[in-house]
Amino acid sequence: MNKKYKKRTTNIYFAFIILFLVISARIFYLQVFRSNFFQGLAQDQRYRLVKLQGRRGDILDRRKRILSKSISCYSVFADPFLISNSEATADILSTNLDLFKDSLLFKLNKKKRFVWVKRKISWEEKEKVKAFKLDGVSFIRDEKRFYPQTNLLASVLGIVNIDNQGLEGLEFFYNDYLRGKDGWVRVLRDSVSREIIFSPQIISPQEGANIVLSIDAQIQYWVEEYLEETITDFKAASGSALVMNALNGELLALANYPSFNPNELGKILPEQMRNRAVSDMFEPGSVFKIVTLLAAVNEDKFTDQDKIFCENGKLKIPGTILHDWKSYGELSFREVFMKSSNIGVAKIVQALGPDVFSSYLKRLELGRLTGVDLPAEAKGSAKEMDKWSKTSPYIIPIGQEIGVNLLQLARTFAVVANGGYLVTPHVATSICSQGSCESISPKTRKKVIPTFAANRAKDILISVVSEGTGKRAQVKGRKIGGKTGTAQKYDPEIKKYSPSKYRATFVGFIADSNPPLVIGVTVDEPRRSHFGGVVAAPVFKRIAQKVISYTEGLGN
Repeated sequence: MNKKYKKRTTNIYFAFIILFLVISARIFYLQVFRSNFFQGLAQDQRYRLVKLQGRRGDILDRRKRILSKSISCYSVFADPFLISNSEATADILSTNLDLFKDSLLFKLNKKKRFVWVKRKISWEEKEKVKAFKLDGVSFIRDEKRFYPQTNLLASVLGIVNIDNQGLEGLEFFYNDYLRGKDGWVRVLRDSVSREIIFSPQIISPQEGANIVLSIDAQIQYWVEEYLEETITDFKAASGSALVMNALNGELLALANYPSFNPNELGKILPEQMRNRAVSDMFEPGSVFKIVTLLAAVNEDKFTDQDKIFCENGKLKIPGTILHDWKSYGELSFREVFMKSSNIGVAKIVQALGPDVFSSYLKRLELGRLTGVDLPAEAKGSAKEMDKWSKTSPYIIPIGQEIGVNLLQLARTFAVVANGGYLVTPHVATSICSQGSCESISPKTRKKVIPTFAANRAKDILISVVSEGTGKRAQVKGRKIGGKTGTAQKYDPEIKKYSPSKYRATFVGFIADSNPPLVIGVTVDEPRRSHFGGVVAAPVFKRIAQKVISYTEGLGN
Protein backbone atom coordinates (compact mmCIF):
# COMPACT_ATOMS: atom_id res chain seq x y z
CA MET A 1 0.00 0.00 0.00
CA ASN A 2 1.55 3.28 -1.03
CA LYS A 3 1.77 6.22 1.30
CA LYS A 4 -0.82 8.28 -0.58
CA TYR A 5 -3.49 5.58 -0.34
CA LYS A 6 -2.69 4.90 3.33
CA LYS A 7 -3.06 8.59 4.20
CA ARG A 8 -6.45 8.77 2.47
CA THR A 9 -7.69 5.72 4.39
CA THR A 10 -6.54 7.23 7.67
CA ASN A 11 -8.37 10.50 6.91
CA ILE A 12 -11.61 8.67 6.13
CA TYR A 13 -11.23 6.63 9.31
CA PHE A 14 -10.80 9.75 11.47
CA ALA A 15 -13.68 11.46 9.64
CA PHE A 16 -15.98 8.58 10.57
CA ILE A 17 -14.80 8.72 14.17
CA ILE A 18 -15.45 12.48 14.35
CA LEU A 19 -18.89 12.07 12.75
CA PHE A 20 -19.70 9.28 15.21
CA LEU A 21 -18.65 11.46 18.13
CA VAL A 22 -20.75 14.38 16.85
CA ILE A 23 -23.81 12.15 16.42
CA SER A 24 -23.26 10.57 19.83
CA ALA A 25 -22.96 13.99 21.44
CA ARG A 26 -26.14 15.12 19.72
CA ILE A 27 -28.01 12.03 20.86
CA PHE A 28 -26.72 12.51 24.40
CA TYR A 29 -27.86 16.17 24.34
CA LEU A 30 -31.34 15.28 23.06
CA GLN A 31 -31.75 12.36 25.44
CA VAL A 32 -30.50 14.16 28.54
CA PHE A 33 -31.15 17.87 28.08
CA ARG A 34 -34.14 17.86 25.69
CA SER A 35 -35.97 14.76 26.87
CA ASN A 36 -38.80 16.71 28.53
CA PHE A 37 -39.41 18.73 25.37
CA PHE A 38 -39.74 15.66 23.15
CA GLN A 39 -41.85 13.82 25.67
CA GLY A 40 -44.21 16.82 25.67
CA LEU A 41 -44.20 16.90 21.87
CA ALA A 42 -45.09 13.20 21.75
CA GLN A 43 -47.90 13.78 24.23
CA ASP A 44 -49.18 16.70 22.19
CA GLN A 45 -49.41 14.40 19.19
CA ARG A 46 -51.30 11.77 21.20
CA TYR A 47 -53.42 14.07 23.36
CA ARG A 48 -55.55 17.13 22.74
CA LEU A 49 -56.85 19.51 25.39
CA VAL A 50 -60.60 20.05 25.04
CA LYS A 51 -62.27 22.94 26.85
CA LEU A 52 -65.33 22.07 28.90
CA GLN A 53 -67.41 25.21 29.03
CA GLY A 54 -68.79 26.19 32.43
CA ARG A 55 -72.55 26.62 32.27
CA ARG A 56 -73.69 30.25 32.48
CA GLY A 57 -76.10 31.03 35.30
CA ASP A 58 -79.81 31.71 34.78
CA ILE A 59 -81.65 35.01 35.16
CA LEU A 60 -85.02 34.66 36.90
CA ASP A 61 -87.86 37.02 37.78
CA ARG A 62 -89.07 37.59 41.36
CA ARG A 63 -91.28 34.47 41.17
CA LYS A 64 -88.41 32.33 39.85
CA ARG A 65 -89.68 32.29 36.26
CA ILE A 66 -86.77 31.80 33.87
CA LEU A 67 -85.97 34.82 31.69
CA SER A 68 -82.54 33.78 30.41
CA LYS A 69 -80.78 30.42 30.56
CA SER A 70 -78.13 28.29 28.85
CA ILE A 71 -79.10 25.20 26.87
CA SER A 72 -76.94 22.44 25.41
CA CYS A 73 -75.99 22.58 21.76
CA TYR A 74 -73.06 21.61 19.53
CA SER A 75 -70.41 23.38 17.50
CA VAL A 76 -68.79 21.98 14.35
CA PHE A 77 -65.06 22.23 13.61
CA ALA A 78 -62.73 20.80 11.00
CA ASP A 79 -59.11 19.77 10.53
CA PRO A 80 -58.32 20.80 6.92
CA PHE A 81 -55.29 18.43 6.83
CA LEU A 82 -57.61 15.43 7.20
CA ILE A 83 -60.06 16.51 4.49
CA SER A 84 -59.30 14.81 1.17
CA ASN A 85 -62.04 16.50 -0.88
CA SER A 86 -62.72 20.00 0.41
CA GLU A 87 -65.12 20.80 -2.44
CA ALA A 88 -67.45 17.90 -1.64
CA THR A 89 -67.19 18.51 2.12
CA ALA A 90 -68.01 22.20 1.71
CA ASP A 91 -70.98 21.30 -0.47
CA ILE A 92 -72.46 18.96 2.16
CA LEU A 93 -71.81 21.30 5.10
CA SER A 94 -73.13 24.43 3.38
CA THR A 95 -76.33 22.65 2.34
CA ASN A 96 -77.09 21.13 5.74
CA LEU A 97 -75.93 23.99 7.97
CA ASP A 98 -77.21 26.92 5.90
CA LEU A 99 -73.75 28.36 5.20
CA PHE A 100 -72.22 30.12 2.22
CA LYS A 101 -70.20 27.54 0.33
CA ASP A 102 -67.48 29.93 -0.89
CA SER A 103 -66.58 31.22 2.58
CA LEU A 104 -66.67 27.69 3.98
CA LEU A 105 -64.42 26.39 1.20
CA PHE A 106 -61.94 29.17 1.99
CA LYS A 107 -61.78 27.95 5.59
CA LEU A 108 -61.37 24.29 4.63
CA ASN A 109 -58.44 25.10 2.34
CA LYS A 110 -56.47 26.89 5.04
CA LYS A 111 -53.12 25.44 6.14
CA LYS A 112 -54.37 25.03 9.69
CA ARG A 113 -55.23 22.09 11.93
CA PHE A 114 -58.40 23.69 13.36
CA VAL A 115 -61.15 25.89 11.91
CA TRP A 116 -64.69 26.53 13.14
CA VAL A 117 -67.37 25.46 10.69
CA LYS A 118 -70.42 26.68 12.64
CA ARG A 119 -71.06 27.46 16.29
CA LYS A 120 -74.19 26.70 18.30
CA ILE A 121 -76.07 24.18 16.17
CA SER A 122 -78.93 21.98 17.38
CA TRP A 123 -78.77 18.25 18.10
CA GLU A 124 -80.84 17.60 14.97
CA GLU A 125 -78.38 19.53 12.79
CA LYS A 126 -75.46 17.72 14.38
CA GLU A 127 -76.99 14.28 13.72
CA LYS A 128 -77.78 15.22 10.12
CA VAL A 129 -74.14 16.18 9.42
CA LYS A 130 -72.74 13.29 11.46
CA ALA A 131 -74.58 10.79 9.22
CA PHE A 132 -72.31 11.76 6.30
CA LYS A 133 -69.21 10.57 8.23
CA LEU A 134 -67.05 13.35 6.84
CA ASP A 135 -63.30 12.97 7.34
CA GLY A 136 -61.78 15.79 9.35
CA VAL A 137 -65.14 17.12 10.60
CA SER A 138 -65.92 16.80 14.33
CA PHE A 139 -68.29 18.15 16.95
CA ILE A 140 -67.90 19.59 20.42
CA ARG A 141 -70.58 20.07 23.04
CA ASP A 142 -71.38 23.74 23.61
CA GLU A 143 -73.77 26.06 25.47
CA LYS A 144 -76.18 28.50 23.88
CA ARG A 145 -77.99 31.37 25.59
CA PHE A 146 -81.75 31.03 25.30
CA TYR A 147 -84.48 33.53 26.19
CA PRO A 148 -87.72 31.56 26.64
CA GLN A 149 -89.86 34.73 26.86
CA THR A 150 -88.42 36.00 23.51
CA ASN A 151 -88.88 39.82 23.44
CA LEU A 152 -89.94 40.17 27.08
CA LEU A 153 -87.55 42.45 29.02
CA ALA A 154 -85.06 42.20 26.13
CA SER A 155 -83.43 45.63 26.50
CA VAL A 156 -82.93 45.00 30.23
CA LEU A 157 -81.61 41.43 29.95
CA GLY A 158 -79.27 42.29 27.07
CA ILE A 159 -77.35 39.76 24.97
CA VAL A 160 -74.23 37.59 25.02
CA ASN A 161 -71.64 36.97 22.31
CA ILE A 162 -70.78 33.67 20.62
CA ASP A 163 -68.60 32.71 23.61
CA ASN A 164 -71.42 33.43 26.09
CA GLN A 165 -69.86 36.63 27.45
CA GLY A 166 -72.31 39.42 28.29
CA LEU A 167 -72.41 42.34 25.87
CA GLU A 168 -75.46 44.37 26.93
CA GLY A 169 -77.89 44.81 29.81
CA LEU A 170 -77.87 42.56 32.86
CA GLU A 171 -75.91 39.95 30.93
CA PHE A 172 -73.08 42.49 30.78
CA PHE A 173 -73.53 44.17 34.18
CA TYR A 174 -73.54 40.87 36.11
CA ASN A 175 -71.28 38.95 33.72
CA ASP A 176 -68.68 38.14 36.40
CA TYR A 177 -71.35 36.39 38.46
CA LEU A 178 -73.24 34.73 35.61
CA ARG A 179 -70.35 33.31 33.62
CA GLY A 180 -69.18 29.84 34.51
CA LYS A 181 -65.55 28.81 34.90
CA ASP A 182 -64.27 26.60 32.10
CA GLY A 183 -62.77 23.19 32.72
CA TRP A 184 -60.43 21.03 30.62
CA VAL A 185 -60.09 17.38 29.66
CA ARG A 186 -57.27 15.60 27.82
CA VAL A 187 -58.43 13.47 24.90
CA LEU A 188 -56.28 10.52 23.66
CA ARG A 189 -56.00 10.24 19.87
CA ASP A 190 -54.96 7.31 17.69
CA SER A 191 -52.44 7.37 14.83
CA VAL A 192 -54.87 9.12 12.47
CA SER A 193 -55.96 11.69 15.07
CA ARG A 194 -59.28 10.07 15.90
CA GLU A 195 -60.38 10.75 19.46
CA ILE A 196 -60.72 7.36 21.11
CA ILE A 197 -60.70 7.79 24.88
CA PHE A 198 -60.85 10.43 27.59
CA SER A 199 -57.95 10.51 29.99
CA PRO A 200 -58.66 10.73 33.74
CA GLN A 201 -57.00 14.16 33.84
CA ILE A 202 -60.03 16.44 34.11
CA ILE A 203 -60.49 19.95 35.50
CA SER A 204 -64.23 20.14 36.09
CA PRO A 205 -66.09 23.23 34.88
CA GLN A 206 -68.02 25.34 37.38
CA GLU A 207 -71.50 26.74 36.88
CA GLY A 208 -72.12 30.48 37.06
CA ALA A 209 -74.43 31.99 39.66
CA ASN A 210 -78.14 32.63 39.08
CA ILE A 211 -79.45 36.19 39.31
CA VAL A 212 -82.93 36.76 40.77
CA LEU A 213 -84.65 39.99 39.72
CA SER A 214 -87.26 42.25 41.28
CA ILE A 215 -89.00 42.20 37.89
CA ASP A 216 -92.35 40.41 37.71
CA ALA A 217 -92.70 38.83 34.26
CA GLN A 218 -96.50 39.14 34.30
CA ILE A 219 -96.44 42.86 35.08
CA GLN A 220 -93.65 43.29 32.53
CA TYR A 221 -95.84 41.65 29.89
CA TRP A 222 -98.73 44.05 30.49
CA VAL A 223 -96.47 47.11 30.52
CA GLU A 224 -94.83 46.11 27.23
CA GLU A 225 -98.19 45.31 25.63
CA TYR A 226 -99.82 48.65 26.55
CA LEU A 227 -96.71 50.63 25.64
CA GLU A 228 -96.47 49.03 22.19
CA GLU A 229 -100.19 49.56 21.53
CA THR A 230 -99.93 53.24 22.44
CA ILE A 231 -96.81 53.88 20.34
CA THR A 232 -98.44 52.13 17.38
CA ASP A 233 -101.76 53.95 17.85
CA PHE A 234 -100.15 57.40 18.08
CA LYS A 235 -97.55 56.60 15.39
CA ALA A 236 -94.79 57.59 17.82
CA ALA A 237 -91.05 57.02 17.38
CA SER A 238 -90.39 55.21 20.65
CA GLY A 239 -91.28 55.06 24.31
CA SER A 240 -90.55 53.69 27.77
CA ALA A 241 -92.52 52.71 30.84
CA LEU A 242 -91.71 51.38 34.31
CA VAL A 243 -93.26 50.26 37.57
CA MET A 244 -91.26 50.82 40.78
CA ASN A 245 -91.73 50.06 44.46
CA ALA A 246 -91.57 53.52 46.01
CA LEU A 247 -90.33 52.23 49.37
CA ASN A 248 -87.16 50.46 48.25
CA GLY A 249 -86.60 51.21 44.55
CA GLU A 250 -87.31 47.68 43.28
CA LEU A 251 -88.34 47.77 39.64
CA LEU A 252 -91.29 45.47 38.92
CA ALA A 253 -91.23 46.31 35.21
CA LEU A 254 -88.98 48.26 32.86
CA ALA A 255 -90.10 48.36 29.23
CA ASN A 256 -88.88 49.98 26.03
CA TYR A 257 -90.23 50.04 22.51
CA PRO A 258 -89.05 49.28 19.82
CA SER A 259 -87.80 45.98 21.22
CA PHE A 260 -86.08 42.87 19.83
CA ASN A 261 -85.81 39.10 20.16
CA PRO A 262 -82.42 38.24 21.73
CA ASN A 263 -82.68 34.70 20.31
CA GLU A 264 -82.23 36.18 16.82
CA LEU A 265 -78.95 38.07 17.11
CA GLY A 266 -78.49 38.46 13.37
CA LYS A 267 -81.72 40.44 13.03
CA ILE A 268 -81.17 42.95 15.85
CA LEU A 269 -80.64 46.64 15.04
CA PRO A 270 -78.52 48.74 17.44
CA GLU A 271 -81.33 51.22 18.19
CA GLN A 272 -83.61 48.35 19.26
CA MET A 273 -81.22 47.31 22.03
CA ARG A 274 -81.12 50.70 23.72
CA ASN A 275 -82.58 50.70 27.23
CA ARG A 276 -84.26 54.06 26.69
CA ALA A 277 -85.72 54.36 30.19
CA VAL A 278 -82.16 54.45 31.52
CA SER A 279 -79.99 55.78 28.69
CA ASP A 280 -82.21 58.39 26.97
CA MET A 281 -81.92 61.90 28.39
CA PHE A 282 -84.69 64.37 27.54
CA GLU A 283 -86.24 67.65 28.61
CA PRO A 284 -89.23 66.52 30.68
CA GLY A 285 -91.59 69.49 30.42
CA SER A 286 -94.30 70.06 33.03
CA VAL A 287 -93.82 66.73 34.82
CA PHE A 288 -90.68 68.38 36.23
CA LYS A 289 -92.84 70.84 38.16
CA ILE A 290 -92.75 68.31 40.99
CA VAL A 291 -89.39 69.83 42.00
CA THR A 292 -90.94 73.28 42.42
CA LEU A 293 -93.84 71.72 44.32
CA LEU A 294 -91.51 69.94 46.77
CA ALA A 295 -89.39 73.06 47.25
CA ALA A 296 -92.43 75.29 47.85
CA VAL A 297 -94.22 73.02 50.34
CA ASN A 298 -91.02 72.30 52.26
CA GLU A 299 -90.09 75.99 52.46
CA ASP A 300 -93.71 76.68 53.52
CA LYS A 301 -93.92 79.88 51.46
CA PHE A 302 -97.51 79.34 50.27
CA THR A 303 -100.76 78.00 51.59
CA ASP A 304 -102.94 76.01 49.21
CA GLN A 305 -105.29 78.98 48.84
CA ASP A 306 -102.68 81.70 48.21
CA LYS A 307 -103.39 83.41 44.89
CA ILE A 308 -100.93 83.80 42.03
CA PHE A 309 -101.71 85.97 39.02
CA CYS A 310 -100.88 84.06 35.85
CA GLU A 311 -100.86 87.06 33.51
CA ASN A 312 -103.70 85.78 31.31
CA GLY A 313 -101.37 83.32 29.60
CA LYS A 314 -98.39 85.53 28.67
CA LEU A 315 -95.42 86.70 30.75
CA LYS A 316 -92.43 88.57 29.38
CA ILE A 317 -89.23 87.13 30.82
CA PRO A 318 -85.58 87.84 29.92
CA GLY A 319 -85.03 86.80 26.33
CA THR A 320 -88.52 85.53 25.48
CA ILE A 321 -92.21 85.36 26.40
CA LEU A 322 -93.46 82.58 28.67
CA HIS A 323 -96.83 81.10 27.65
CA ASP A 324 -99.43 78.94 29.34
CA TRP A 325 -101.28 76.31 27.32
CA LYS A 326 -104.47 78.07 28.42
CA SER A 327 -105.09 81.67 29.42
CA TYR A 328 -105.26 81.83 33.21
CA GLY A 329 -105.84 84.85 35.40
CA GLU A 330 -105.66 84.28 39.14
CA LEU A 331 -104.99 80.73 40.34
CA SER A 332 -104.50 79.35 43.83
CA PHE A 333 -101.20 77.67 44.71
CA ARG A 334 -102.87 74.27 44.40
CA GLU A 335 -104.52 75.18 41.09
CA VAL A 336 -101.16 76.20 39.58
CA PHE A 337 -100.15 72.53 39.70
CA MET A 338 -103.59 71.11 38.97
CA LYS A 339 -103.84 73.17 35.79
CA SER A 340 -100.07 73.01 35.08
CA SER A 341 -99.49 76.76 34.69
CA ASN A 342 -95.98 77.58 33.48
CA ILE A 343 -96.33 81.18 34.55
CA GLY A 344 -97.62 80.26 37.99
CA VAL A 345 -94.67 77.89 38.57
CA ALA A 346 -92.18 80.50 37.35
CA LYS A 347 -93.62 83.05 39.79
CA ILE A 348 -93.44 80.54 42.68
CA VAL A 349 -89.73 80.00 41.97
CA GLN A 350 -89.14 83.74 41.87
CA ALA A 351 -90.77 84.01 45.29
CA LEU A 352 -88.66 81.16 46.66
CA GLY A 353 -85.49 82.47 45.07
CA PRO A 354 -83.60 80.70 42.26
CA ASP A 355 -80.85 79.67 44.71
CA VAL A 356 -83.38 77.82 46.88
CA PHE A 357 -84.84 76.08 43.84
CA SER A 358 -81.33 75.12 42.67
CA SER A 359 -80.60 73.59 46.08
CA TYR A 360 -83.52 71.20 45.61
CA LEU A 361 -82.11 70.02 42.29
CA LYS A 362 -79.05 68.94 44.25
CA ARG A 363 -81.04 67.55 47.15
CA LEU A 364 -83.02 65.31 44.79
CA GLU A 365 -79.73 64.37 43.03
CA LEU A 366 -80.91 65.42 39.58
CA GLY A 367 -78.11 65.50 37.04
CA ARG A 368 -76.47 62.54 38.82
CA LEU A 369 -76.55 58.78 38.30
CA THR A 370 -79.28 56.98 40.23
CA GLY A 371 -77.02 53.97 40.84
CA VAL A 372 -79.29 51.52 39.02
CA ASP A 373 -77.62 48.17 38.30
CA LEU A 374 -77.80 48.55 34.53
CA PRO A 375 -75.15 49.77 32.07
CA ALA A 376 -75.17 52.98 30.03
CA GLU A 377 -77.26 55.09 32.41
CA ALA A 378 -77.48 58.75 31.39
CA LYS A 379 -76.81 60.91 34.41
CA GLY A 380 -78.87 63.74 33.02
CA SER A 381 -77.99 67.41 32.91
CA ALA A 382 -78.53 69.97 35.66
CA LYS A 383 -76.45 73.10 35.23
CA GLU A 384 -74.77 74.74 38.17
CA MET A 385 -76.32 78.08 39.02
CA ASP A 386 -73.28 80.06 37.94
CA LYS A 387 -73.93 78.75 34.41
CA TRP A 388 -77.57 79.79 34.32
CA SER A 389 -78.69 82.46 31.88
CA LYS A 390 -81.17 85.18 32.83
CA THR A 391 -83.89 82.97 31.33
CA SER A 392 -82.93 79.83 33.27
CA PRO A 393 -84.75 80.62 36.57
CA TYR A 394 -88.02 80.79 34.62
CA ILE A 395 -87.71 77.81 32.30
CA ILE A 396 -85.77 75.17 34.26
CA PRO A 397 -88.68 74.87 36.76
CA ILE A 398 -91.04 74.04 33.85
CA GLY A 399 -88.74 71.32 32.51
CA GLN A 400 -86.59 73.10 29.92
CA GLU A 401 -82.78 73.48 30.02
CA ILE A 402 -82.74 70.34 32.17
CA GLY A 403 -82.08 66.74 31.13
CA VAL A 404 -83.41 63.63 32.87
CA ASN A 405 -84.21 60.01 32.11
CA LEU A 406 -87.47 58.29 33.01
CA LEU A 407 -85.87 56.47 35.93
CA GLN A 408 -84.80 59.77 37.54
CA LEU A 409 -88.31 61.15 37.21
CA ALA A 410 -89.80 58.02 38.80
CA ARG A 411 -87.28 58.24 41.64
CA THR A 412 -88.32 61.85 42.33
CA PHE A 413 -92.01 60.91 42.45
CA ALA A 414 -91.12 58.09 44.83
CA VAL A 415 -89.94 60.75 47.30
CA VAL A 416 -93.52 62.03 47.42
CA ALA A 417 -95.10 58.55 47.56
CA ASN A 418 -92.85 57.12 50.31
CA GLY A 419 -92.82 60.02 52.75
CA GLY A 420 -89.64 61.85 51.68
CA TYR A 421 -86.98 59.20 50.98
CA LEU A 422 -84.64 59.07 47.98
CA VAL A 423 -84.23 55.41 47.00
CA THR A 424 -81.83 53.58 44.69
CA PRO A 425 -83.62 51.94 41.75
CA HIS A 426 -82.51 48.37 41.06
CA VAL A 427 -83.53 45.25 39.16
CA ALA A 428 -81.49 42.47 40.80
CA THR A 429 -82.32 41.31 44.33
CA SER A 430 -80.12 38.27 44.96
CA ILE A 431 -77.33 36.08 43.63
CA CYS A 432 -77.78 32.33 44.07
CA SER A 433 -74.90 29.85 43.88
CA GLN A 434 -74.39 26.31 45.15
CA GLY A 435 -77.76 26.19 46.87
CA SER A 436 -77.60 29.49 48.77
CA CYS A 437 -78.68 33.02 47.90
CA GLU A 438 -77.16 36.34 48.92
CA SER A 439 -79.14 39.57 48.82
CA ILE A 440 -77.66 42.37 46.71
CA SER A 441 -80.48 44.89 47.03
CA PRO A 442 -79.48 48.35 48.28
CA LYS A 443 -80.31 48.63 51.99
CA THR A 444 -80.00 52.37 52.48
CA ARG A 445 -82.32 55.19 51.53
CA LYS A 446 -81.83 58.86 52.19
CA LYS A 447 -84.31 61.21 53.85
CA VAL A 448 -84.40 64.32 51.65
CA ILE A 449 -87.83 65.83 52.38
CA PRO A 450 -89.69 65.90 55.71
CA THR A 451 -92.71 63.62 55.87
CA PHE A 452 -95.18 66.50 56.35
CA ALA A 453 -93.94 68.19 53.16
CA ALA A 454 -94.02 64.95 51.17
CA ASN A 455 -97.59 64.29 52.33
CA ARG A 456 -98.74 67.78 51.37
CA ALA A 457 -97.17 67.40 47.92
CA LYS A 458 -98.84 63.98 47.63
CA ASP A 459 -102.26 65.50 48.37
CA ILE A 460 -101.77 68.17 45.68
CA LEU A 461 -100.63 65.60 43.09
CA ILE A 462 -103.70 63.48 43.86
CA SER A 463 -105.84 66.55 43.04
CA VAL A 464 -103.95 66.86 39.72
CA VAL A 465 -105.39 63.46 38.77
CA SER A 466 -108.82 63.83 40.33
CA GLU A 467 -109.51 67.38 39.11
CA GLY A 468 -106.65 68.61 36.89
CA THR A 469 -104.68 67.71 33.78
CA GLY A 470 -104.16 64.08 34.80
CA LYS A 471 -107.81 62.99 34.87
CA ARG A 472 -107.24 60.22 32.32
CA ALA A 473 -104.96 58.47 34.81
CA GLN A 474 -107.77 58.02 37.37
CA VAL A 475 -108.51 54.52 38.65
CA LYS A 476 -111.98 54.28 40.16
CA GLY A 477 -111.98 54.00 43.92
CA ARG A 478 -108.19 54.45 44.28
CA LYS A 479 -105.91 57.32 45.33
CA ILE A 480 -103.83 58.16 42.29
CA GLY A 481 -101.40 61.07 42.17
CA GLY A 482 -99.19 62.27 39.35
CA LYS A 483 -98.21 64.94 36.88
CA THR A 484 -98.46 65.31 33.13
CA GLY A 485 -95.68 66.58 30.91
CA THR A 486 -95.85 67.86 27.34
CA ALA A 487 -92.41 68.95 26.18
CA GLN A 488 -91.45 70.53 22.90
CA LYS A 489 -88.25 68.97 21.59
CA TYR A 490 -85.30 71.16 20.77
CA ASP A 491 -84.37 70.91 17.10
CA PRO A 492 -80.61 71.47 16.56
CA GLU A 493 -81.13 72.04 12.82
CA ILE A 494 -83.34 75.11 13.25
CA LYS A 495 -81.69 75.95 16.62
CA LYS A 496 -84.96 76.35 18.47
CA TYR A 497 -87.83 74.28 19.81
CA SER A 498 -89.62 72.29 17.15
CA PRO A 499 -93.22 73.29 16.34
CA SER A 500 -94.14 69.67 15.57
CA LYS A 501 -92.02 67.31 17.71
CA TYR A 502 -93.01 66.63 21.31
CA ARG A 503 -92.47 64.19 24.14
CA ALA A 504 -95.56 63.17 26.13
CA THR A 505 -94.99 61.98 29.70
CA PHE A 506 -96.96 61.01 32.75
CA VAL A 507 -95.41 59.91 36.04
CA GLY A 508 -97.55 59.10 39.03
CA PHE A 509 -98.13 56.78 41.94
CA ILE A 510 -100.74 54.53 43.50
CA ALA A 511 -100.89 56.15 46.92
CA ASP A 512 -103.09 53.56 48.66
CA SER A 513 -101.34 50.40 47.50
CA ASN A 514 -99.04 48.45 49.82
CA PRO A 515 -96.29 49.21 49.02
CA PRO A 516 -96.97 52.48 47.14
CA LEU A 517 -96.02 52.04 43.49
CA VAL A 518 -94.66 54.60 41.04
CA ILE A 519 -95.53 54.21 37.36
CA GLY A 520 -93.81 56.27 34.68
CA VAL A 521 -94.64 56.50 30.97
CA THR A 522 -92.95 58.58 28.29
CA VAL A 523 -93.68 58.56 24.55
CA ASP A 524 -91.35 60.22 22.06
CA GLU A 525 -92.79 62.12 19.08
CA PRO A 526 -96.44 60.99 19.13
CA ARG A 527 -98.35 62.27 16.09
CA ARG A 528 -102.11 62.00 16.64
CA SER A 529 -101.84 64.01 19.85
CA HIS A 530 -98.86 65.24 21.81
CA PHE A 531 -100.30 65.99 25.26
CA GLY A 532 -99.03 63.96 28.20
CA GLY A 533 -102.54 63.80 29.61
CA VAL A 534 -103.89 62.32 26.38
CA VAL A 535 -101.03 60.03 25.29
CA ALA A 536 -99.26 58.86 28.45
CA ALA A 537 -101.84 59.15 31.26
CA PRO A 538 -104.18 56.47 29.82
CA VAL A 539 -101.24 54.03 29.66
CA PHE A 540 -100.61 54.73 33.35
CA LYS A 541 -104.25 53.94 34.08
CA ARG A 542 -104.23 50.63 32.22
CA ILE A 543 -101.01 49.53 33.91
CA ALA A 544 -102.24 50.64 37.35
CA GLN A 545 -105.52 48.74 36.99
CA LYS A 546 -103.73 45.52 36.09
CA VAL A 547 -101.05 45.89 38.77
CA ILE A 548 -103.61 46.61 41.51
CA SER A 549 -105.72 43.61 40.58
CA TYR A 550 -102.70 41.32 40.20
CA THR A 551 -100.69 42.27 43.30
CA GLU A 552 -103.69 42.48 45.63
CA GLY A 553 -104.94 39.16 44.29
CA LEU A 554 -101.59 37.60 45.18
CA GLY A 555 -101.55 39.31 48.55
CA ASN A 556 -98.39 41.38 47.87
